Amino acid sequence: MFTKEEVLSFITAEKLMQKFSHQSLGNHYQTAMEKVRSVLRHSDKNLIQNIEKQIDVFNFHTQQKEEDSLKNVIPIILESIAEKTQLNIEYQTVDLKVTNRTIEAVGIFFEFNFWYIMAYCTLRKDFRQFRIDRILKISKTQIPFLQEYGQINDYRKSHGNKVKAKLLIDKKIMAHLVNSKKYYGLVEEVETDQGMELTFETEWINDGFPRWVITFADYATVLEPESLQVRMRELLVKMMERHQ
Repeated sequence: MFTKEEVLSFITAEKLMQKFSHQSLGNHYQTAMEKVRSVLRHSDKNLIQNIEKQIDVFNFHTQQKEEDSLKNVIPIILESIAEKTQLNIEYQTVDLKVTNRTIEAVGIFFEFNFWYIMAYCTLRKDFRQFRIDRILKISKTQIPFLQEYGQINDYRKSHGNKVKAKLLIDKKIMAHLVNSKKYYGLVEEVETDQGMELTFETEWINDGFPRWVITFADYATVLEPESLQVRMRELLVKMMERHQ
C-alpha cells in the first residue's frame, strides 16, 4: 500500500499534469489516477480530499484551446518511436502554410508551454522540430526508420547552424532574464564594469533572437554580430512606423 508521502506526491503530480500536460496525455493520466484512488485506504482518501484544493499551479502562459489539439496525438508519436516506424503528418507552419511531411520521431519535449516533436524529416533530409498543436492530421505507417537515433537531447544540442551573438546588458534587468536567456542559447556570462556581457549561440539570429532582445532593448547593447545590429534597427523602424 502507498505511504502518506507517496499519496501526497500523486496529488502534486496530478496538479502539474492538469496544467502542463497535453490533452492526449492528461486524459490517460486522469484515468490512471482514478484507478489509484479506488485502491487507497479510507484515511488516504480523506487526506486527498483535505489537501487537493490547497495545491495549485499558476501558469501565466496562454493555454492551448482544446479544439486545437488532436486526440491521442502524443501516444501515437510515442508508439511510433517505440515501434521505430515513420509518421505521416499534415502540418501548419507559423505563417499558416499547410504541408505534408513524413517524419521519423526521435522524441518529444515540453518548452515554453508547448509540446514539440524532434524528428528526422524525409522531405528536408535533416532534423526538424514540429510544434504538436500545429499538427492537423497524423497517422502511423508500417515503414521502418531509415536509421538509428540516439537520445533526444543529443539532437536538441546539435540541431541547426548556430551563430554567436554577444550582448552587453544592464545589471538591473538581469533578474528578468533568468529563464529566457538559457532558452535563447546562453553559453557564457561575464560581469564587467559596464554591465553583464552575455554570449549566445543561436539558430534564430534573424527573427526569434532579435525579437526577444527588443523586449529589453532599452537596457541592452548588441556587441556582435553586425548583422544582428542591422536586423534590430530594421525591426525597430517597423515598430515606429506602425505606432506613429
